[in-house]
Amino acid sequence: MSSEPPRTEAKHWSSILGWTAVPLALLVLWQIAAVKVNQPWLFPPVTAVLDQLAHPLRDHYASGSLLSNTAISLLRVLLGFALAAVVGVVLGVAMGSARILRNMIEPIVELLRPLCPIAWLPFAIAVFKLKTLPQLFGVRYTHGVLDEIQLGMIFVIFVGGLFPVLTNTLDGVRTVRRNYLLLARTLGASPRQAFLHVYLPAAMPMILTGLRQGLGLCWFVIIAAEMMTGSDSGIGYLLIYASDNAAMDIVIAAMFIIGAIGALLNALMRAIMQRFVQWKGKEV
Repeated sequence: MSSEPPRTEAKHWSSILGWTAVPLALLVLWQIAAVKVNQPWLFPPVTAVLDQLAHPLRDHYASGSLLSNTAISLLRVLLGFALAAVVGVVLGVAMGSARILRNMIEPIVELLRPLCPIAWLPFAIAVFKLKTLPQLFGVRYTHGVLDEIQLGMIFVIFVGGLFPVLTNTLDGVRTVRRNYLLLARTLGASPRQAFLHVYLPAAMPMILTGLRQGLGLCWFVIIAAEMMTGSDSGIGYLLIYASDNAAMDIVIAAMFIIGAIGALLNALMRAIMQRFVQWKGKEV
């Protein structure tokens, strides 16, 4: 006899079915419909898409493979997100702990925050043109992957990830209980100690929430940015290029990769949140 409560066991089995039976049923229906339609340039069979996923190193239209284009997109996202995380957390903590600074910067933040990150792309192209990361340091070509890191895309990714990190950090710092700060000052804590042992731990759940939202938005932004004029690499670029060539098996394979990586990034951030805010005593 199972020791698990009936409700817990039902939840367990529903989760298994949700991740196995339902996707398998959809794949079977997809395969049957694709064979019946018999138009692979419009509705490719599952087997064709799986063949693309099983050969991630296969070159497509001299634009690279699924794996290489995905790696380039990930590198762009990680660089832009790292920049957004540093600036967003530092500025959010500064604004949350200094009222004068918050009153000066918050109106600008509220004015820019509603703008869709993709709206910054024409501005980024005009300012940075097609300059790459090595060119920022005076190196014209490195004959490596860094030549694919356009500054304009990094800027757009940075903008996309900045505001979720900044606003969540600001809200987290502003909700720090005043009693904690008074107690820290009574005990002789310096501003640095107050930051490390009061502000940062108390705001950490909101900071991690902002980082999770920011990372997801950065991944969304880079995929859209790579579909715009001026891009010549990345999983988003490969998706739109394959679409122009009626290669729907590559398009759907790229869509699967985009969704899977988005889910993995989200799961990674959830694991980090659960690791660092266990003390909060609630599920994140």
